[in-house]
Amino acid sequence: MIEQYLKGLKVPKDELTAIERNKLLNEGKDVDRIMCCIDSGETLAPLIGCTLPEYYFSAEKMCELEEYIYNKFHSDGAGLSTTLRGMAEAMGSKIKYSDYNIAQLETPAISSLDEVDKLKLINVDEDGRLPIILKGLKMVKERLGDKVPVSGTVTGPFTVASMLVGTENLLKGMVKQPDKVLQMMDIITENNNRYIQRLLDMGVGVGFADPVSSTSLLRVKQYEKFSLPFFQKNVDFIKSQGGGCGLHICGTSRKLWELLIPTGIGTFGPDNVEDMAEAKEVLGPYMCIQGNVPPVEVMRLGTPYDVLRASRESIRKAYDSPKGFVLTSGCQTPMFTPEENMTALMDAARIFGHYPINQDLLRMED
Repeated sequence: MIEQYLKGLKVPKDELTAIERNKLLNEGKDVDRIMCCIDSGETLAPLIGCTLPEYYFSAEKMCELEEYIYNKFHSDGAGLSTTLRGMAEAMGSKIKYSDYNIAQLETPAISSLDEVDKLKLINVDEDGRLPIILKGLKMVKERLGDKVPVSGTVTGPFTVASMLVGTENLLKGMVKQPDKVLQMMDIITENNNRYIQRLLDMGVGVGFADPVSSTSLLRVKQYEKFSLPFFQKNVDFIKSQGGGCGLHICGTSRKLWELLIPTGIGTFGPDNVEDMAEAKEVLGPYMCIQGNVPPVEVMRLGTPYDVLRASRESIRKAYDSPKGFVLTSGCQTPMFTPEENMTALMDAARIFGHYPINQDLLRMED
């Protein structure tokens, strides 16, 4: 039934820019539709005809991709990420780059936690790819900042740690050498703050990606001791300068949600393995929630109608979340995701998320 309805439907046109929409939402005023963002990054580099290494080492290519995504799909946000290995690379880890696969850790900066004293405080203007990313972000801000909110994504301290000593060594170290792990976490946190300062100076938003902090890997007590306090220091640094930030954790995170409420983050994006209705109930009164269309099964491998159906389900569950809701995928958009599926994601916000919300349409049978 829903497919027959959609085949004859004219997708409503946007009446506002993302900047206008975001401003009105923050003021509690009416807007045309819910916010919707394509989770971009290096995986979408083929859209502009370049390999991943060409993207990773070119501020111009980074900016070109964000401009393409805005011009093609009119996503409600733009930005660049350090990627999960960018900070670790700046601190000495060696990264392997492949033409059509995301960068991978090749050699950790230290081979064991006994070498923590070798870890250094970074120079943001010289180390790794950080200067390239900041240059690209400045370009994105200049070219798109009057149209969409622009943000820089930082890797959560615990995930950086896994890229500095290796995940297996890190997990063992929490049991056998906890003091060394905590020493390493202090260094990482300071380095994150050095990079974050540049983001704040540039006037862009800050987001965190912290997949290794998932309860798929950690017990809650381990998260409370080895991850949360250091993430909190980064958040407090941002808030001390009047900024705000968001967080995404891949995999399972439900057991951490109550711990995230006091941190002061403004947005949380659960992985698609979590339920948006539950996220609305637990987190919705305290922060904006975003998500969580399955990135692989639906965005990459599904049809546009699959994307519309999954998006409708996320909207149905979370559109009325007290502190706001943003439609997006449950994690980064996979490489070679069909462009028509990204169009369908944005169209879902315009169809099912158009105000006033059409309740009958949200509940129409598939």
